[in-house]
Amino acid sequence: MKIKVLTIAIFLFLILVPEYIIAQECTNYHKTGDCQTQYKDRYRLSSLSKSYYLQVGKTVKYEVVLYGEYEIIIQCCTNMDKYNIRFKITSSDNGNEIYDNKYNDYLNNLNLLLDHTELMSIEVSVEPKKKKYEQGKVCIGMAIYNEKE
Repeated sequence: MKIKVLTIAIFLFLILVPEYIIAQECTNYHKTGDCQTQYKDRYRLSSLSKSYYLQVGKTVKYEVVLYGEYEIIIQCCTNMDKYNIRFKITSSDNGNEIYDNKYNDYLNNLNLLLDHTELMSIEVSVEPKKKKYEQGKVCIGMAIYNEKE
């Protein structure tokens, strides 16, 4: 009986702990790799930047205030090249779509220069490049850079 309980405990540990560890490593993914801008001297990383451990096919949505009269860079990245990151930006005021990278071959960055400060919604999702990758979870980062004053 003790061996059966121990075996089940080890099995559960091996299944659950790796996912927890991967999720922890994803916490600051937006500060690394492809999420970093090459123009570090002109831009600073915004506290609005986020990283997610997201299931393929799911969408996360959050609202951000983007300041007018300053250039903004939104840079997306993932730890797996088998997936496209889709990000869509809409106006929170009227729901109008401002940008969807799906129509730009899933380009991973966007430069914005707004006339005025605006509340916007950003939807981020993971889409597989091939049908065989429709399952799983992926670490994604959304880095938002503001032009330095």
